[in-house]
Amino acid sequence: MTERPPTPVRLRTAAVELFAERGFNGTGIRDIATRAETTLSSLYHHCGSKDDLLVDIMFTTIEPLLRAAEKVRATLAGPAEQLSMIVEQHVWAHGVDPQANIVSDTEVRALSGERRDQIIVLRDAYEEFWQETVAEGVQDGSFDVEHPRIVTRALLEMCTSVSHWYRPTGELALDDLSHLYADRALALMGARSRRSDLQIPEPAHFLG
Repeated sequence: MTERPPTPVRLRTAAVELFAERGFNGTGIRDIATRAETTLSSLYHHCGSKDDLLVDIMFTTIEPLLRAAEKVRATLAGPAEQLSMIVEQHVWAHGVDPQANIVSDTEVRALSGERRDQIIVLRDAYEEFWQETVAEGVQDGSFDVEHPRIVTRALLEMCTSVSHWYRPTGELALDDLSHLYADRALALMGARSRRSDLQIPEPAHFLG
C-alpha cells in the first residue's frame, strides 16, 4: 500500500492543480482543503492563507531556476554555452512540472503589495541572467542579433510556453526537446555554433 503524502505536500499539490485548472481567483480555500482531503483548520495551520500558498508555489518554482542560472553563469565558459544551458534547464523544468510553472507564470496578477514585489524581484533577476548572457554574446561576437533585449524576451516566452503543451508521450523526450530549444536559441541569436558543438551537461544538472 502506497504511503499517503504528508498534509503540506497534499495541500500544495491540490493548490497547484486547482490554480492551474481554475485560476487563483476561481479557487476557494475550501476547494483546496477538500481536494487535499483535509480540513480548513489543517490548511491554515500548515500553509496559512491562499495567498501564502500561491507565493510559496511561485517562490519554489522560480528560485531554483534563478540559482541554477547563477551556477551556469559562474561555471560555463562562453555565452553560447551559458545561453544553451539556461534555455535547456528552463525548458526541462517547465516540462517536468508544468502545472506549477503555469501558475507561477500567469498568476502574479493575483498578488498585491509586498508579496507581489517579492515575486517580481525574483522574476526580474532571473530574466536579467538571460539578458546579460545575450548582451555579452553580442559584445564578444558570439551572437549577431538586432534588438537583443526584445529577442531575448521573445525567446524566454517561447521556452516558457512548453508548460502549456508538452506531454511525455509526444514526439520528443524532454531531454531531446531541451536540446532542440537550445539549438533554436543559438540560431535565433545568430550564433556560429550549434548545440552539438558545445560541451555542456544535461538539462537538470544545475537544478539538483
